[in-house]
Amino acid sequence: MSDAVIEVRDVTRTYQMGDVLVHALRGVSLTVERGEFIAIMGASGSGKSTLMNLLGCLDRPTSGSYSLEGVDVSSLDEPGLANVRSRRIGFVFQSFQLLARTSAVENVMLPLFYSGRLGDARARAMQALRALGLAGREQNHPSQLSGGQQQRVAIARALINDPSILLADEPTGNLDSTAATELMNTLRSLNRERGLTIVLVTHEQRMGDFTDRIVTVQDGRIVSDKRLRESVVPAVAEPIAASAPTPRSEFRTVVSFARMALSVAAESIARAKMRSALTMLGIFIGVAALIAMVAIGQGANQAVMKQIESLGSNLVVVMPGANNTGGVRSGFGSASTLRVSDAEAIRAEAPSVAQVSYVTRGSAQAQYGSKNWNTTVTGISANQLQIQNWPLDAGHTISPEEVQTGARVALLGHTVVSNLFGPHENPVGATILVKNVPLRVIGVLSSLGQTGYGRDQDDVIMVPFSTAETKILGVAAPTLVNTTTSIYAAQLNPFGVAPKLTGFVNMIFVQARAADEVEKALEEVKRILETRHRIPPGQLPDFDVRNVSQVAQAREGSSRILAALLATVASISLLVGGIGIMNILLVSVTERTREIGLRMAIGARRIHVLLQFLVESVLLSGIGGVCGILAGIAISWAVAVLAGWPILLSPAAIVGGFIFSAAVGVFFGFYPARRAAGLDPVEALRYE
Repeated sequence: MSDAVIEVRDVTRTYQMGDVLVHALRGVSLTVERGEFIAIMGASGSGKSTLMNLLGCLDRPTSGSYSLEGVDVSSLDEPGLANVRSRRIGFVFQSFQLLARTSAVENVMLPLFYSGRLGDARARAMQALRALGLAGREQNHPSQLSGGQQQRVAIARALINDPSILLADEPTGNLDSTAATELMNTLRSLNRERGLTIVLVTHEQRMGDFTDRIVTVQDGRIVSDKRLRESVVPAVAEPIAASAPTPRSEFRTVVSFARMALSVAAESIARAKMRSALTMLGIFIGVAALIAMVAIGQGANQAVMKQIESLGSNLVVVMPGANNTGGVRSGFGSASTLRVSDAEAIRAEAPSVAQVSYVTRGSAQAQYGSKNWNTTVTGISANQLQIQNWPLDAGHTISPEEVQTGARVALLGHTVVSNLFGPHENPVGATILVKNVPLRVIGVLSSLGQTGYGRDQDDVIMVPFSTAETKILGVAAPTLVNTTTSIYAAQLNPFGVAPKLTGFVNMIFVQARAADEVEKALEEVKRILETRHRIPPGQLPDFDVRNVSQVAQAREGSSRILAALLATVASISLLVGGIGIMNILLVSVTERTREIGLRMAIGARRIHVLLQFLVESVLLSGIGGVCGILAGIAISWAVAVLAGWPILLSPAAIVGGFIFSAAVGVFFGFYPARRAAGLDPVEALRYE
């Protein structure tokens, strides 16, 4: 006889079942020599399966020692035990323990994923199946195989890593007598031809007769050890210490596991398509909402900034005061309190002011040929477009002479052009009717688009202020003036209008000489208007002066707050989706408890099980995230097209949405994955 491969000395194993202490093994000592074919027999509950689990490194003794090929097993950590199960021991189970939804060859290949031996994995698995008489059955699933064939697949899986020891726990328990005899002959051939050390657990004497030695266990003790025949002495096998993986094989192990984990996760998701889809729904909704809301919010911000930029730089805007009727106060701009003379006074008396312009607005129906369009008519001073920094796409701007004489000319916005003229028709030089007043088109304004709150800035007709006041819109507030029209003198002032102009205006634009003089200009405008309007100290003024840059900052800040609020709502959906993933994975852990035990028995480490479930969680959330990104982009474009709202797709939001969805998968998948990795292999294999 050669050296011993298994040495068990005074081993006990005690379980706590409620208040009862169960002594499964009581001081068992056993030595198994290399190349032996040994049967461990005994009645049900005698402790033989517990002893087998200890030999297979699936369980640890309460006391005593267990040496495997000269190495004390109790000194090995969890990765070391997993390495032993993967490379040194092959395990055959009574109930086969095959993965139901994978083929025979894939079941046989499974241990190779944990040992890193994937160079010719499929070819080796096919050869192992053919060697056991299963040629042509490689692609069959377990349900398509007989009991004997399934057990042969389990043996091929146990031998795929060329172990030196084969442990078989009641391998014939689910087979008929013919299949059982064939299986025992196969095991005997493996022992005789390969010199494989085999330890068989059985309760049938007929199966024990195939072995060389029978050890009988009763009440947790070995009561007899009988040798039937001499064992075959094989060549010395590689010692257990030499089986530690090299850095190269460790790298292959990582790669092979990653491939296997992705494959298993994809199969698990595909098996329960509806459940997986519902699980991903929360992630899908959250990411889609996040992308769409950020796109709309940033689009609104951009539109606000574009609108502010169109008003020019260093700008102060003066608006009429609030109207007070019956004790009810309306907002600023509701009353008519500003006049052209106010604008003239500001220009003349404010040293920090470079330019001043003013406008009056009203709605009117425009007509050209058979087409008509209701739009905004704006009467402007000659320098309005210069202050507002609004260029032309065609034609020329309104001149001071045209403002002075009340010329019947007009500038059209793009929306008006598209509604009154054909796609290839040049509007410059054409004559349109506005409130039955003929106006010659002298230019087309460049497009500014919509504001952040949806107003179309291109839906406008601009005419000279005097034309708007006297011919189209009339005096802004006829009850507050003594004349029905404004009086124009022959001499022009810097606005292109006569200094005696007394019409009411809707808004006055004041441009400071420099950016650092805006606040000074604002104070000067307030002081001048308070003096002109006779506003007593402490009384609310009948006008409002606003710094355009402050308006922009306020609107931008409001938009950011709204975008943050919307993103928070979207994040809540992501969290709800994450909780759904956690719930489904907990169910999956319960459903696949025996599978987890099997993977540990054939060499999987706890970190492998943990990462496998994390991969499944991340894959679920990742698929939901990608679909959500596509849906968010589609929703954003749909909003832009159907509602006419400005959008701006954010690459940062898209990347962030995907990363967030993956992070949700990791965060909410960790607990179920950790719970799976923490399962006891023996208990997991027994789970029903």
